[in-house]
This record gives sequence, C-alpha cells and structure tokens, in this order.
Amino acid sequence: MANENLNTFWANIIVEELIRCGVDYFCISPGSRSTPLTAAVAGNKNAKSIICYDERNSAFHAVGYARASGKPAAIITTSGTACANLYPAIIEASNDNIPMIVLTADRPPELIDTSANQTIDQPNMFGDYTRFKFDLPCPDENIPPEMVLTTIDQSVFRSKYSNPGPVHINCRYRKPLEPTDDQPPAGYTKNIEAWTDSTDPFTKYEYPEVVANSECLDSLADDINKTDRGMIIVGKLNSGEQRKAVMGVINMLNWPVYADITSGLRLTDCTTNVIRYFDQELLTGEFNKKAAPSLVIHFGGRKTSKRVDEFLDQNRPDKYIIINNTPQRQDPIHAAGAYLKGDITDTCESLMDRIHLSEEGDYARFYADKALHADAIIARNIDRVKFMSEPFIARDLSKNIPENTSLVLSSSMPIRDVDLYSVSGRTGITVSANRGVSGIDGVISTASGFAAAKKELTTLLIGDMAFIHDINALAVLKKLDVPVIVVVINNRGGGIFHFLPISQVEDIFEDYFVAPHDHYFQGACETFGIDYYNPQDKKDFTLAYFLAKDNAKSAVIEVNTDRNKNLKLRRKIKKQIIEALEK
Repeated sequence: MANENLNTFWANIIVEELIRCGVDYFCISPGSRSTPLTAAVAGNKNAKSIICYDERNSAFHAVGYARASGKPAAIITTSGTACANLYPAIIEASNDNIPMIVLTADRPPELIDTSANQTIDQPNMFGDYTRFKFDLPCPDENIPPEMVLTTIDQSVFRSKYSNPGPVHINCRYRKPLEPTDDQPPAGYTKNIEAWTDSTDPFTKYEYPEVVANSECLDSLADDINKTDRGMIIVGKLNSGEQRKAVMGVINMLNWPVYADITSGLRLTDCTTNVIRYFDQELLTGEFNKKAAPSLVIHFGGRKTSKRVDEFLDQNRPDKYIIINNTPQRQDPIHAAGAYLKGDITDTCESLMDRIHLSEEGDYARFYADKALHADAIIARNIDRVKFMSEPFIARDLSKNIPENTSLVLSSSMPIRDVDLYSVSGRTGITVSANRGVSGIDGVISTASGFAAAKKELTTLLIGDMAFIHDINALAVLKKLDVPVIVVVINNRGGGIFHFLPISQVEDIFEDYFVAPHDHYFQGACETFGIDYYNPQDKKDFTLAYFLAKDNAKSAVIEVNTDRNKNLKLRRKIKKQIIEALEK
C-alpha cells in the first residue's frame, strides 16, 4: 500500500508549493477522483478557496480573479467531462494572456481506454491553448518528490512569464483517495528536507524584465516629435501603473486619443477623442480626409470597436506602432509597421524622456470639437425619450458607479453601449470584459472572481442571453464577502443580431437568431437568495442602483427593455452624429 498512501503526500506538497509560488486561491468543484487535492487545500491554513458546483463557473471565476489580481488561481476538478467544462474559460485565458493553473484529477493508466467509468483522454485535451502541460503519474515511491515540486515551479513560471496563460497538470490517482495519516517510506523525503524546513519554493525562477529596444525608442521618439497628425490608441491595460504611465504620454503629446473601454481610461477625464463615434458611413467623404492620422501609437491590448480598425484600414497611417508586453499579433487589418515588445510602464517612461511637450494643435482641436458635438447629440436623444433605453442604462451607470470600484461588461451590446454612450469623469474605475474571444458564457462567474480578487464593489452590465447562460453562477455570488451588482438588460432575445445582415432575412431571423424567450429572473434570484430589483422607469433605475449599492449585498437589477425601440433610438443617434460630423 506504500504507493497508494503517497496520494495524500503528493497532493499536500502540490498545494503547498503552489502557495509558496504565490498561487494561494483555489477554485474547487466537488468530485471523487480529486479528493487528495481538495483535502490538501482544506488542510492547508494558508490556502484560500471557493467551492463552485459547476466546473465552468469555477474556471471563469478563476479568469476574473486573475484579471483583477494579476496572479493565477488554481482550479481543481475531478475526471471526465468535469474537465471538459473548463475549456471555454481556458480558451479565454489563453487568448487574453490570463495566468491560470489547471489541476485535473484522472484515473490511473490501467483504466484508460477500457470503458472504465468517467474516464476520457485528458492529458492533451486543451490542445494548444495551454502554455505548458504535464501528465503527472500516479504517486509512486520510485518517483522522487522533488520531481513533483519542480513540475509545480515550472508550471507557475510558464503561466506567468512573457506570454501568460493557462497551464494544465493532469494528476493521476489510484484508490484509496481519502486522506491518510501514513508517512512516506523511510528516506523518501531526504532530498527535500531543506524545502520542508523553509517557506520558499523548491526552485526559484527569476522573472527578467522585458525592455523595449533603445534604438527603436529613439526612432519612435523622432517620428513623434516630427508629426502634427498623431493619434494614440489605448487598448486593454492591466494595472494602475500602466494607466498612469500611458496618461503621462497622452498629457505630453496632446494628441487625439481612442481610449478603449477596457483600457481603464475611458471613464476618466482622458483627453479628447471621437473615434468611439465613428461608423462605417464615416469612412468616405471630406470628414475622412480631415480625420486621418499620419502616425498611430497603440498601447496595450486589442480594441473593442471594429469601426476604428475599418477607419484605419481605409486611411492607412504612414506609421502604425504597437507597444505591448506580449508576443501575440493584434493587427486584424495588417497595418502595423512595428511592434515594440516591452513593459508598458517602463516603455512609456522611456518615451517621455525622449519626446517633446507639445501644445494642442489643429488636428487635436478638430477631434475635440467633433467629440463635443457627438456627446451633445447622445445626451439630447437619451434625455428626450421617456422609455428606459439601453443607451440610457450605459450612460447612467457611467455617471453613478462609485469611484474606486470595478465595472465588468458582458459581450455583445453591453460593452458596445458603454463604449459608445458613457460619460467621462469618474476616478479609479477598473473596467474588465471577456474580450479574449468575446463569448457570452461565464460572465457572471467572471465578475464574481473579479470581485473576490479586488475585494471591492463590482458592477456587472449583462444581457439576458448571457445571464441565462450563466444563471447558476448566482450561487457563487452568495458566497462572496463583497457585493456584485448585476444589471441585466432583458429585451427577451439576442438584440445584437439586429445590427447584422441576417436581420434582413425575415423568415428565419426572429426564431433562429434573436431566439426570443419570455423569461424573467425574480424567481431565480429568490432561489439563490440574491436581492432583486425591477425598476420601471429611468428614475427608478437610478434609485434601484443606489439602493443596491448602499445595501452592500449582491443584487440583480433586471431592466426590461424593448428591442425595437432601442434599435430606432440607436439608429437615430447614429444618423444625427453622422450628419454633424460630415458638416
């Protein structure tokens, strides 16, 4: 029985080594084969954990946690389809460079391909979406424990460094699975005695800084100092330090800026931009000539707005430089002439030492003027309609979300509405969204993980289809020590499809794409013990949000809207902006 009794020992050192490497938050879904790992977490006083009944909830919770904290969470699942439910979140983490440690329990090799219950081919199941994978054998006294420790150390390093993302360790166990008090065989731990007596990882990895090439910075600074038609694009930024550094460059240059909603700058007093008001109709004509930049500098991750790319594709700048600290190509229009790979904060500070402080020029004033016109049109139209519109909800939230809190945006219309209609002026709002692959799955779970890491009020704006997709994640909200206010826009279907060409195919559009439903969510909130609000007009919505915030408990605010009315309002706003910008 010596080998079988090592189950507990191996699981204990796996969990302990993860904690020593800075991974101390565990997302656990109950299961039998993962018993050794779950028991090890439960028995470690330094481990923090959350129990998620659904493995998909657990994985997306880990996505949100890592986005907010900058460090990976560990996911523990049993074998079989439990592992498969992690796949969407692993893809999101991979595409958005989110560190994640996946520990899947598995059957021993003698049960593989035998029709044994709950047994699938697990070691390679996540394909190329993992940065590192390792099929850990069943605990065996012939395998030294230091191999287990160095595997964990390598996994954490690969998850965090250079190209962050998920790693997968498949952990095989034979029965018995329950914890035992048996000690490892005599002499088994002799090579890890120093580790046992310390609090350090067995193998320490140094994380070298990635610094942008000095000659490239000199060349970029020279181009910046010569141009009078420069534009800054800011994609997703990962920290307050990055935001502060990018703002330093923005303030020195006084160029027009497209600050993506995920940059964290969009809701602040960031400098002027109207690119968020661009639309396909603006890609021709006199406005196009005046708006085109000669130099574009793109800081950070990808952009939410497809229209910005369309504009730049038809008005290709002489130079387009992307500055980011990950190796992925983020250039769907293939316009980038150079990538500067380096820490964004350090790169910005190095640039500021090389560039000249400039006054706002005609090009920037052109954008500032157009921004004022577009903003006035949006405000006038939203204020005039009596019904509670979706643009109003996005705008009202941007005005009233408490400063120094978090905002999570679902895919489809919520993120687009906040990008298009929100106002600036708030301080310390951290914005997040699942834009790796822009799925609508796991959004509530992601928000719960974000709140758990930030330890502050988190507001989630989500559509009804995404809410239904992740409705059992309300159980996770109940477990949190911090409140998540879920604002769900219920227009009873997929509203975003109205903006796609398929909307013209009337005989199949409504049933097969909008997929209308007649669900309301009060009953679900009662089931999960979550506070519920259902405001009927604009004033009630603002009041409901303030009440939910002041109650300091997780809540759902369900807003029932009319898809057709909202479509007409959006089109009216768009038409008026186009007319104003073309003048």
